[in-house]
Amino acid sequence: MDLITILFWLAVVTVAWLGLRNLITVFIGSSRTGPLKPGQRLCHATALILYWGACIIAIYAHSWLPLIIGVVIAFVFRQSVIRSGEQV
Repeated sequence: MDLITILFWLAVVTVAWLGLRNLITVFIGSSRTGPLKPGQRLCHATALILYWGACIIAIYAHSWLPLIIGVVIAFVFRQSVIRSGEQV
């Protein structure tokens, strides 16, 4: 294995771990800030799908781009949900 392949698989594992954290949060029903509010469970579930979907597409396509796009989309999604909740 060359270095690029090792780094690719480390990136896949890292993004999958981010998704796993969301899965654990959904099952436990609690986050670092306390119990989940009504819309937070759906937000975490959506982020889970984005992270794991990016991993699956990256493995299938043998490309870094889906990982980068998945992480950016998940981050933007979560920030937009947080901002929309603050405006209400």
